[in-house]
Amino acid sequence: MNIPQFLINNRRKILLIVLSIIIISTIYSIISMVTKENITVTTPAIEVETLTIKPQDIVKKINTIGSIQYKDKAIISSKVFGRVEKIYVEQGNKVKNGQALARIETYPLELQLKEATAELEKAKANCRLAEEKLMQAERTVEQRLKAIAKSKLELLDKYVTLKNTEDVLKKKEQLFKVGGITETELNSLKTNHHTIKTQFLQAKKDYETLVVGYRDSDIKKAGITIPKNEKDKNNILIQINTAMEKSECDAAKSHVQQVSTQIEIIKTNIKEATIVSPINGTVALRSIDIGEKVTDETNLFVIINTMQVYCIAQINEKDLLHITTNQSVELTVDALGNKKFNGKVTIISPILDQSSRTAEVKILCNNNDSQLRPGMFARASIFTQTIKDAIIIPVSSIKESDTTNVFIIKNNLALQKKVTIQERINEEYALINDGLQEGDIIASSSIKLLYDKAKIKIVRQAQQNKL
Repeated sequence: MNIPQFLINNRRKILLIVLSIIIISTIYSIISMVTKENITVTTPAIEVETLTIKPQDIVKKINTIGSIQYKDKAIISSKVFGRVEKIYVEQGNKVKNGQALARIETYPLELQLKEATAELEKAKANCRLAEEKLMQAERTVEQRLKAIAKSKLELLDKYVTLKNTEDVLKKKEQLFKVGGITETELNSLKTNHHTIKTQFLQAKKDYETLVVGYRDSDIKKAGITIPKNEKDKNNILIQINTAMEKSECDAAKSHVQQVSTQIEIIKTNIKEATIVSPINGTVALRSIDIGEKVTDETNLFVIINTMQVYCIAQINEKDLLHITTNQSVELTVDALGNKKFNGKVTIISPILDQSSRTAEVKILCNNNDSQLRPGMFARASIFTQTIKDAIIIPVSSIKESDTTNVFIIKNNLALQKKVTIQERINEEYALINDGLQEGDIIASSSIKLLYDKAKIKIVRQAQQNKL
Protein backbone atom coordinates (compact mmCIF):
# COMPACT_ATOMS: atom_id res chain seq x y z
CA MET A 1 0.00 0.00 0.00
CA ASN A 2 1.27 3.38 -0.95
CA ILE A 3 1.19 6.39 1.43
CA PRO A 4 -1.39 8.53 -0.41
CA GLN A 5 -3.82 5.65 -0.45
CA PHE A 6 -3.18 5.15 3.30
CA LEU A 7 -3.89 8.83 4.03
CA ILE A 8 -7.12 8.70 2.02
CA ASN A 9 -8.35 5.60 3.77
CA ASN A 10 -7.48 6.93 7.31
CA ARG A 11 -8.33 10.58 6.77
CA ARG A 12 -10.97 10.65 9.41
CA LYS A 13 -8.67 9.19 12.06
CA ILE A 14 -5.85 11.57 11.21
CA LEU A 15 -8.15 14.60 11.45
CA LEU A 16 -9.30 13.47 14.86
CA ILE A 17 -5.72 13.05 16.09
CA VAL A 18 -4.65 16.50 14.83
CA LEU A 19 -7.74 18.11 16.34
CA SER A 20 -7.02 16.43 19.69
CA ILE A 21 -3.46 17.72 19.68
CA ILE A 22 -4.62 21.29 18.92
CA ILE A 23 -7.25 21.16 21.68
CA ILE A 24 -4.73 19.81 24.23
CA SER A 25 -2.15 22.50 23.34
CA THR A 26 -4.72 25.26 23.60
CA ILE A 27 -5.91 24.02 27.00
CA TYR A 28 -2.27 23.80 28.27
CA SER A 29 -1.52 27.35 27.11
CA ILE A 30 -4.64 28.69 28.80
CA ILE A 31 -3.77 26.85 32.03
CA SER A 32 -0.18 28.22 31.93
CA MET A 33 -1.38 31.78 31.41
CA VAL A 34 -3.90 31.50 34.21
CA THR A 35 -1.26 30.03 36.52
CA LYS A 36 1.19 32.89 35.80
CA GLU A 37 -1.50 35.47 36.38
CA ASN A 38 -2.38 33.88 39.67
CA ILE A 39 1.33 33.86 40.85
CA THR A 40 1.83 37.49 39.96
CA VAL A 41 -1.25 38.56 41.73
CA THR A 42 -0.86 36.41 44.82
CA THR A 43 2.94 37.06 45.56
CA PRO A 44 3.03 39.94 48.15
CA ALA A 45 5.78 42.64 48.35
CA ILE A 46 8.45 42.01 50.99
CA GLU A 47 8.33 44.51 53.86
CA VAL A 48 11.73 46.03 54.60
CA GLU A 49 13.31 48.80 56.59
CA THR A 50 15.74 51.04 54.72
CA LEU A 51 18.84 53.02 55.52
CA THR A 52 20.22 56.01 53.57
CA ILE A 53 23.99 55.99 53.20
CA LYS A 54 25.62 59.07 54.71
CA PRO A 55 29.42 59.16 55.15
CA GLN A 56 30.63 60.01 58.64
CA ASP A 57 33.85 60.37 60.59
CA ILE A 58 34.42 57.36 62.83
CA VAL A 59 36.84 56.79 65.64
CA LYS A 60 38.32 53.33 65.95
CA LYS A 61 38.90 52.10 69.48
CA ILE A 62 40.25 49.15 71.40
CA ASN A 63 38.12 47.99 74.29
CA THR A 64 39.84 46.47 77.29
CA ILE A 65 39.51 46.04 81.03
CA GLY A 66 41.81 47.14 83.81
CA SER A 67 42.07 48.16 87.43
CA ILE A 68 42.48 51.54 89.09
CA GLN A 69 45.82 52.16 90.83
CA TYR A 70 47.27 55.19 92.59
CA LYS A 71 49.64 57.38 90.58
CA ASP A 72 52.12 58.23 93.35
CA LYS A 73 52.96 56.46 96.58
CA ALA A 74 55.35 57.64 99.30
CA ILE A 75 56.57 55.39 102.12
CA ILE A 76 57.87 57.87 104.71
CA SER A 77 60.53 57.07 107.28
CA SER A 78 62.46 59.19 109.77
CA LYS A 79 65.94 60.44 108.87
CA VAL A 80 66.79 60.93 112.56
CA PHE A 81 66.86 58.64 115.58
CA GLY A 82 64.56 59.51 118.46
CA ARG A 83 61.15 59.27 120.07
CA VAL A 84 57.91 60.42 118.48
CA GLU A 85 56.91 63.67 120.17
CA LYS A 86 53.81 64.69 118.18
CA ILE A 87 51.53 63.24 115.48
CA TYR A 88 49.57 65.74 113.36
CA VAL A 89 47.54 63.53 110.96
CA GLU A 90 45.50 60.37 111.02
CA GLN A 91 44.74 57.66 108.48
CA GLY A 92 42.41 58.95 105.76
CA ASN A 93 43.42 62.61 106.14
CA LYS A 94 44.28 64.50 102.97
CA VAL A 95 47.67 66.18 103.07
CA LYS A 96 49.61 68.59 100.89
CA ASN A 97 53.22 68.53 99.80
CA GLY A 98 55.32 69.87 102.70
CA GLN A 99 52.61 69.48 105.34
CA ALA A 100 53.82 68.33 108.78
CA LEU A 101 52.86 64.76 109.66
CA ALA A 102 54.74 64.13 112.92
CA ARG A 103 57.66 65.40 114.99
CA ILE A 104 60.61 63.57 116.57
CA GLU A 105 62.09 64.96 119.82
CA THR A 106 65.13 67.17 119.21
CA TYR A 107 66.62 67.73 122.71
CA PRO A 108 69.70 65.50 122.11
CA LEU A 109 70.28 67.23 118.79
CA GLU A 110 70.03 70.65 120.39
CA LEU A 111 72.73 69.66 122.92
CA GLN A 112 74.94 68.48 120.06
CA LEU A 113 74.34 71.80 118.32
CA LYS A 114 75.53 73.76 121.37
CA GLU A 115 78.68 71.64 121.64
CA ALA A 116 79.42 72.00 117.96
CA THR A 117 78.85 75.77 118.10
CA ALA A 118 81.39 76.08 120.94
CA GLU A 119 83.82 73.91 119.02
CA LEU A 120 83.37 76.14 115.99
CA GLU A 121 84.32 79.26 117.97
CA LYS A 122 87.44 77.49 119.21
CA ALA A 123 88.32 76.36 115.69
CA LYS A 124 87.87 79.90 114.37
CA ALA A 125 90.23 81.22 117.08
CA ASN A 126 92.85 78.64 116.15
CA CYS A 127 92.39 79.57 112.53
CA ARG A 128 92.97 83.25 113.27
CA LEU A 129 96.11 82.31 115.23
CA ALA A 130 97.40 80.19 112.36
CA GLU A 131 96.73 83.00 109.90
CA GLU A 132 98.62 85.42 112.15
CA LYS A 133 101.56 83.00 112.33
CA LEU A 134 101.55 82.73 108.56
CA MET A 135 101.56 86.51 108.15
CA GLN A 136 104.40 86.79 110.70
CA ALA A 137 106.39 84.12 108.87
CA GLU A 138 105.89 85.93 105.57
CA ARG A 139 107.14 89.17 107.12
CA THR A 140 110.17 87.33 108.55
CA VAL A 141 110.98 85.90 105.14
CA GLU A 142 110.69 89.33 103.55
CA GLN A 143 113.09 90.70 106.19
CA ARG A 144 115.44 87.79 105.52
CA LEU A 145 115.43 88.55 101.82
CA LYS A 146 116.31 92.16 102.52
CA ALA A 147 119.08 91.05 104.89
CA ILE A 148 120.43 88.71 102.19
CA ALA A 149 120.44 91.54 99.67
CA LYS A 150 122.26 93.81 102.14
CA SER A 151 124.76 91.07 103.05
CA LYS A 152 125.43 90.46 99.38
CA LEU A 153 126.24 94.13 98.84
CA GLU A 154 128.52 94.21 101.86
CA LEU A 155 130.31 91.05 100.71
CA LEU A 156 130.81 92.57 97.29
CA ASP A 157 132.19 95.75 98.86
CA LYS A 158 134.61 93.78 101.05
CA TYR A 159 135.69 91.76 98.03
CA VAL A 160 136.51 94.92 96.10
CA THR A 161 138.42 96.34 99.10
CA LEU A 162 140.35 93.09 99.45
CA LYS A 163 141.35 93.14 95.78
CA ASN A 164 142.46 96.76 96.04
CA THR A 165 144.54 95.95 99.12
CA GLU A 166 146.16 93.00 97.40
CA ASP A 167 147.10 95.18 94.43
CA VAL A 168 148.64 97.83 96.70
CA LEU A 169 150.53 95.17 98.67
CA LYS A 170 152.00 93.71 95.50
CA LYS A 171 153.21 97.11 94.32
CA LYS A 172 154.68 97.93 97.73
CA GLU A 173 156.53 94.62 97.77
CA GLN A 174 158.15 95.60 94.45
CA LEU A 175 159.12 98.98 95.87
CA PHE A 176 160.53 97.33 99.01
CA LYS A 177 162.86 95.22 96.83
CA VAL A 178 164.37 98.31 95.26
CA GLY A 179 164.42 100.20 98.57
CA GLY A 180 161.43 102.38 97.82
CA ILE A 181 159.77 101.72 101.24
CA THR A 182 160.91 100.49 104.60
CA GLU A 183 160.21 97.08 106.06
CA THR A 184 158.04 98.67 108.73
CA GLU A 185 155.79 100.20 106.10
CA LEU A 186 155.56 96.88 104.27
CA ASN A 187 154.64 94.98 107.44
CA SER A 188 151.97 97.56 108.18
CA LEU A 189 150.47 96.99 104.74
CA LYS A 190 150.55 93.21 105.23
CA THR A 191 148.74 93.54 108.56
CA ASN A 192 146.05 95.72 106.98
CA HIS A 193 145.65 93.22 104.10
CA HIS A 194 145.25 90.35 106.54
CA THR A 195 142.60 92.26 108.50
CA ILE A 196 140.63 93.10 105.34
CA LYS A 197 140.85 89.49 104.12
CA THR A 198 139.62 88.20 107.46
CA GLN A 199 136.62 90.58 107.29
CA PHE A 200 135.84 89.41 103.75
CA LEU A 201 135.95 85.74 104.73
CA GLN A 202 133.69 86.40 107.73
CA ALA A 203 131.25 88.32 105.57
CA LYS A 204 131.27 85.47 103.04
CA LYS A 205 130.55 82.94 105.77
CA ASP A 206 127.72 85.08 107.14
CA TYR A 207 126.21 85.42 103.64
CA GLU A 208 126.40 81.69 102.97
CA THR A 209 124.65 81.02 106.28
CA LEU A 210 122.03 83.65 105.55
CA VAL A 211 121.06 82.29 102.09
CA VAL A 212 120.40 78.73 103.28
CA GLY A 213 116.82 77.99 102.10
CA TYR A 214 116.87 80.96 99.72
CA ARG A 215 119.13 79.57 97.02
CA ASP A 216 118.27 78.57 93.49
CA SER A 217 118.99 75.00 94.46
CA ASP A 218 116.30 75.23 97.15
CA ILE A 219 113.79 76.37 94.53
CA LYS A 220 114.74 73.46 92.26
CA LYS A 221 114.48 71.03 95.18
CA ALA A 222 110.88 72.20 95.70
CA GLY A 223 110.17 71.17 92.10
CA ILE A 224 109.67 74.72 90.86
CA THR A 225 111.24 76.30 87.79
CA ILE A 226 113.44 79.26 88.69
CA PRO A 227 111.75 82.47 87.50
CA LYS A 228 113.76 85.02 85.57
CA ASN A 229 112.00 87.89 87.27
CA GLU A 230 113.43 88.76 90.72
CA LYS A 231 110.02 89.66 92.12
CA ASP A 232 108.51 86.32 91.10
CA LYS A 233 111.55 84.56 92.50
CA ASN A 234 111.08 86.28 95.88
CA ASN A 235 107.40 85.28 95.94
CA ILE A 236 108.37 81.66 95.41
CA LEU A 237 110.98 81.90 98.17
CA ILE A 238 108.28 83.27 100.50
CA GLN A 239 106.04 80.29 99.67
CA ILE A 240 108.86 77.78 100.23
CA ASN A 241 109.92 79.26 103.56
CA THR A 242 106.39 79.62 104.95
CA ALA A 243 105.14 76.16 103.87
CA MET A 244 104.79 74.89 107.44
CA GLU A 245 102.81 77.91 108.61
CA LYS A 246 100.68 77.67 105.47
CA SER A 247 99.92 73.99 106.20
CA GLU A 248 98.97 74.85 109.79
CA CYS A 249 96.71 77.60 108.51
CA ASP A 250 95.06 75.23 105.98
CA ALA A 251 94.55 72.63 108.71
CA ALA A 252 92.91 75.23 110.94
CA LYS A 253 90.61 76.36 108.12
CA SER A 254 89.75 72.74 107.34
CA HIS A 255 88.83 72.16 110.97
CA VAL A 256 86.57 75.23 110.88
CA GLN A 257 84.90 73.86 107.74
CA GLN A 258 84.55 70.43 109.31
CA VAL A 259 82.85 71.79 112.42
CA SER A 260 80.66 74.08 110.28
CA THR A 261 79.56 71.07 108.23
CA GLN A 262 78.80 69.19 111.43
CA ILE A 263 76.64 72.09 112.60
CA GLU A 264 74.78 72.11 109.26
CA ILE A 265 74.13 68.38 109.61
CA ILE A 266 72.77 68.84 113.12
CA LYS A 267 70.58 71.74 112.01
CA THR A 268 69.32 69.64 109.10
CA ASN A 269 68.54 66.77 111.45
CA ILE A 270 66.63 69.15 113.72
CA LYS A 271 64.69 70.31 110.67
CA GLU A 272 64.18 66.73 109.49
CA ALA A 273 62.80 65.88 112.92
CA THR A 274 59.57 67.40 111.63
CA ILE A 275 58.29 64.71 109.25
CA VAL A 276 56.55 66.25 106.22
CA SER A 277 54.68 64.80 103.26
CA PRO A 278 56.68 64.76 100.01
CA ILE A 279 53.51 64.65 97.84
CA ASN A 280 49.89 65.72 97.75
CA GLY A 281 47.71 62.81 98.70
CA THR A 282 45.90 60.87 101.38
CA VAL A 283 47.31 59.15 104.48
CA ALA A 284 46.82 55.49 103.65
CA LEU A 285 48.67 54.17 106.71
CA ARG A 286 50.02 55.49 110.04
CA SER A 287 52.28 52.98 111.76
CA ILE A 288 53.66 54.95 114.75
CA ASP A 289 52.43 56.15 118.14
CA ILE A 290 53.52 58.97 120.42
CA GLY A 291 56.54 57.97 122.52
CA GLU A 292 57.62 55.24 120.14
CA LYS A 293 61.34 55.16 119.35
CA VAL A 294 62.09 55.30 115.62
CA THR A 295 65.18 54.89 113.45
CA ASP A 296 65.91 55.59 109.82
CA GLU A 297 64.55 52.13 108.98
CA THR A 298 61.15 52.69 110.63
CA ASN A 299 58.24 53.28 108.22
CA LEU A 300 56.07 56.01 109.72
CA PHE A 301 53.42 56.78 107.09
CA VAL A 302 52.24 55.70 103.65
CA ILE A 303 50.87 58.52 101.49
CA ILE A 304 49.12 57.85 98.19
CA ASN A 305 48.18 60.42 95.56
CA THR A 306 44.66 59.79 94.25
CA MET A 307 44.09 63.20 92.63
CA GLN A 308 45.36 61.44 89.54
CA VAL A 309 45.12 57.68 89.13
CA TYR A 310 46.28 55.06 86.69
CA CYS A 311 44.03 52.57 84.98
CA ILE A 312 46.36 49.64 84.37
CA ALA A 313 45.27 47.48 81.45
CA GLN A 314 46.78 44.47 79.70
CA ILE A 315 46.79 44.92 75.91
CA ASN A 316 47.06 42.00 73.49
CA GLU A 317 50.21 42.02 71.34
CA LYS A 318 48.08 42.32 68.19
CA ASP A 319 46.34 45.48 69.44
CA LEU A 320 49.55 46.82 70.94
CA LEU A 321 50.71 47.89 67.47
CA HIS A 322 47.94 50.52 67.42
CA ILE A 323 48.63 51.94 70.90
CA THR A 324 50.75 55.08 71.31
CA THR A 325 51.23 57.54 74.15
CA ASN A 326 48.84 60.51 74.47
CA GLN A 327 45.95 58.58 72.89
CA SER A 328 42.58 59.56 74.38
CA VAL A 329 40.79 57.00 76.54
CA GLU A 330 37.26 56.80 77.89
CA LEU A 331 36.83 54.95 81.19
CA THR A 332 33.79 53.56 82.92
CA VAL A 333 33.68 51.85 86.30
CA ASP A 334 30.97 49.32 87.06
CA ALA A 335 30.62 50.54 90.63
CA LEU A 336 29.88 54.10 89.46
CA GLY A 337 27.22 53.29 86.90
CA ASN A 338 27.35 55.00 83.51
CA LYS A 339 29.61 57.86 84.52
CA LYS A 340 32.47 58.34 82.08
CA PHE A 341 36.01 59.48 82.87
CA ASN A 342 38.54 60.81 80.38
CA GLY A 343 42.09 59.59 80.40
CA LYS A 344 45.25 59.45 78.32
CA VAL A 345 47.76 56.71 77.56
CA THR A 346 50.99 57.70 79.32
CA ILE A 347 53.13 54.56 79.75
CA ILE A 348 53.44 51.51 77.49
CA SER A 349 55.51 48.64 78.80
CA PRO A 350 58.19 47.51 76.33
CA ILE A 351 57.99 43.94 77.69
CA LEU A 352 55.39 41.30 76.85
CA ASP A 353 54.16 38.83 79.42
CA GLN A 354 55.29 35.44 78.09
CA SER A 355 52.23 33.55 79.30
CA SER A 356 49.43 35.97 78.33
CA ARG A 357 51.19 37.66 75.38
CA THR A 358 50.07 41.04 76.67
CA ALA A 359 51.84 44.24 77.70
CA GLU A 360 50.94 46.59 80.52
CA VAL A 361 49.56 50.00 79.53
CA LYS A 362 49.03 52.80 82.07
CA ILE A 363 46.23 55.27 81.45
CA LEU A 364 46.39 58.51 83.47
CA CYS A 365 43.06 59.92 84.62
CA ASN A 366 42.17 62.97 86.73
CA ASN A 367 40.34 62.12 89.94
CA ASN A 368 39.69 65.49 91.57
CA ASP A 369 36.44 64.31 93.14
CA SER A 370 38.12 61.11 94.47
CA GLN A 371 35.42 58.84 93.03
CA LEU A 372 37.98 56.50 91.50
CA ARG A 373 39.52 54.35 94.21
CA PRO A 374 42.55 52.08 93.88
CA GLY A 375 41.45 48.51 93.25
CA MET A 376 38.28 49.36 91.31
CA PHE A 377 37.48 47.39 88.17
CA ALA A 378 37.37 49.60 85.05
CA ARG A 379 36.49 49.31 81.38
CA ALA A 380 38.57 51.34 78.94
CA SER A 381 38.03 52.36 75.33
CA ILE A 382 41.30 53.50 73.77
CA PHE A 383 40.70 55.67 70.69
CA THR A 384 43.34 54.65 68.16
CA GLN A 385 42.36 56.18 64.78
CA THR A 386 39.92 58.60 63.13
CA ILE A 387 38.66 57.71 59.62
CA LYS A 388 37.18 60.62 57.64
CA ASP A 389 34.02 60.25 55.48
CA ALA A 390 33.70 56.54 56.12
CA ILE A 391 30.74 54.52 54.80
CA ILE A 392 29.46 52.37 57.65
CA ILE A 393 26.54 49.94 57.45
CA PRO A 394 25.13 47.44 59.95
CA VAL A 395 26.41 43.90 59.56
CA SER A 396 22.74 42.78 59.60
CA SER A 397 22.17 44.53 56.23
CA ILE A 398 24.75 42.35 54.47
CA LYS A 399 23.92 39.09 52.69
CA GLU A 400 26.93 36.81 52.39
CA SER A 401 27.20 33.78 50.14
CA ASP A 402 29.93 33.34 47.56
CA THR A 403 30.10 37.13 47.49
CA THR A 404 29.24 39.92 49.91
CA ASN A 405 26.10 41.78 48.84
CA VAL A 406 23.62 44.42 49.92
CA PHE A 407 20.26 45.36 48.40
CA ILE A 408 19.91 48.86 47.00
CA ILE A 409 16.28 50.05 46.91
CA LYS A 410 15.08 51.69 43.68
CA ASN A 411 11.50 51.99 42.43
CA ASN A 412 10.24 49.60 45.10
CA LEU A 413 12.65 46.91 43.91
CA ALA A 414 15.59 45.40 45.81
CA LEU A 415 18.60 45.36 43.51
CA GLN A 416 21.43 43.14 44.65
CA LYS A 417 24.82 44.92 44.74
CA LYS A 418 28.26 43.49 45.52
CA VAL A 419 30.27 45.40 48.12
CA THR A 420 33.80 45.14 49.56
CA ILE A 421 34.24 45.16 53.34
CA GLN A 422 37.44 46.80 54.55
CA GLU A 423 36.98 45.72 58.15
CA ARG A 424 34.37 45.04 60.80
CA ILE A 425 33.96 47.52 63.65
CA ASN A 426 32.80 46.41 67.08
CA GLU A 427 31.28 43.24 65.52
CA GLU A 428 28.11 45.24 64.70
CA TYR A 429 29.15 47.43 61.80
CA ALA A 430 31.17 47.05 58.62
CA LEU A 431 33.40 49.62 56.97
CA ILE A 432 32.66 49.49 53.23
CA ASN A 433 35.59 50.06 50.93
CA ASP A 434 33.78 49.78 47.58
CA GLY A 435 30.25 49.36 46.20
CA LEU A 436 28.28 52.09 47.97
CA GLN A 437 28.20 55.87 47.83
CA GLU A 438 26.50 58.73 49.59
CA GLY A 439 22.75 58.82 49.04
CA ASP A 440 22.30 55.11 48.29
CA ILE A 441 19.29 53.56 50.03
CA ILE A 442 19.82 50.01 51.23
CA ALA A 443 17.61 47.43 52.90
CA SER A 444 18.40 46.99 56.56
CA SER A 445 15.92 44.24 57.43
CA SER A 446 14.44 41.03 55.95
CA ILE A 447 17.77 40.44 54.18
CA LYS A 448 17.34 36.65 54.09
CA LEU A 449 14.00 37.00 52.24
CA LEU A 450 15.30 39.33 49.56
CA TYR A 451 16.57 38.38 46.12
CA ASP A 452 17.62 40.40 43.09
CA LYS A 453 14.73 42.52 41.71
CA ALA A 454 12.42 41.45 44.50
CA LYS A 455 9.39 43.68 44.96
CA ILE A 456 9.53 45.43 48.32
CA LYS A 457 7.44 47.63 50.56
CA ILE A 458 9.24 50.18 52.75
CA VAL A 459 7.79 50.08 56.25
CA ARG A 460 10.36 52.29 57.98
CA GLN A 461 13.21 54.57 56.99
CA ALA A 462 15.86 54.20 59.70
CA GLN A 463 18.42 56.83 60.66
CA GLN A 464 22.08 55.88 60.41
CA ASN A 465 23.64 55.55 63.84
CA LYS A 466 26.47 57.93 64.67
CA LEU A 467 29.54 55.94 65.78
